[in-house]
Amino acid sequence: MGETIIMKKTRNVLAMLLSFVLLLSALCVPAFAAEKKTVSLLNYNVAGLPDFKRLIGKGDKDVPKNQRNIGKILNSRSYDIVAVQEDFGYHSKLVGELSAYGNRTQHTGSIPGGDGMNIYSKFPVYNESRVTWNKAYGVFDNGADEMTPKGILYCVIDLGDGVLVDFYDIHADAYGDKGSKEARRDNFKQLAELINSRGTDRPVIVTGDFNVYFNMKDDDGLKEYMLDACSFKEAWVELHNNGDYYDFSAFRKSGEAWGNWDSAEKFFYRDGGGVSLVPLKSEYEFLYAEDGTNLSDHASLSAVFEVVKTENFKESDISLSVTARNERDSFIKRVFLILTDLFKAFAHLGELKNVL
Repeated sequence: MGETIIMKKTRNVLAMLLSFVLLLSALCVPAFAAEKKTVSLLNYNVAGLPDFKRLIGKGDKDVPKNQRNIGKILNSRSYDIVAVQEDFGYHSKLVGELSAYGNRTQHTGSIPGGDGMNIYSKFPVYNESRVTWNKAYGVFDNGADEMTPKGILYCVIDLGDGVLVDFYDIHADAYGDKGSKEARRDNFKQLAELINSRGTDRPVIVTGDFNVYFNMKDDDGLKEYMLDACSFKEAWVELHNNGDYYDFSAFRKSGEAWGNWDSAEKFFYRDGGGVSLVPLKSEYEFLYAEDGTNLSDHASLSAVFEVVKTENFKESDISLSVTARNERDSFIKRVFLILTDLFKAFAHLGELKNVL
């Protein structure tokens, strides 16, 4: 009996000592408090191609005016990062309204020669590079993708507090014919290989005009390369379809997918370097002028991410530099592309009657 009482007292003393040690540890070593911030983004194909039909009196688009209106809308909404496609010959009209964005990628010019992809950011932009697709299909028809050096625009965006993000803006091959679909599949394969070659030291965001939907019978390898090969998630699908990339039956009765649900625009994301990306919002929206005119044939796609530095955060050791425009190299490249396009154009003059 006496031994039992002694044992109980001993256990109580040990329990009190253990509690004291745990309390002291908690006071001496504070728990990690995750650092968070929110970042808002927009992706938009601004339809900055000239209206060639106007040359023969059939066009009805005022593209320069549309670009100015788009710039005004984007500037007033003050997204943190804007990625665009088809930003071609009326670039000055667009950026003339974007006073809120002091960090911009180098414009590659109009067509022929320009790729139409640009990024406008309130955060510093580094290490800009562009890669043209290995495959494209169509000269005058089927999207005319061979006439524009579409591909991948890459940069590193500094979100502050040591957080760097690998950011990609892409424009995939257009149209649904066999040649275009084969080219688009190769586009996604090339993109996945490039992303994975850069490792996992930083979080990644990929946006752009993918010219294909998840819910299509054949998505041209979109899920295979972006979800499986790169382990991405997509913001709209995660928030609106419970992360289901295969069943969109809940939306089919609501009407056309284009610009409404599971459209051509995407925001893929992946954690990295101890930084977690959490989508808070993602919405498709057509942008209109005051007279009700649709400013582009595409809808915009917005997204808001919570950026969280976790206890595993490690600052990236990547070397950062601002990409300066080399006028000589740009001129030589542009002349080469123009001559190449002229050669292709003469070889496919017969297709013009199907376009005009």
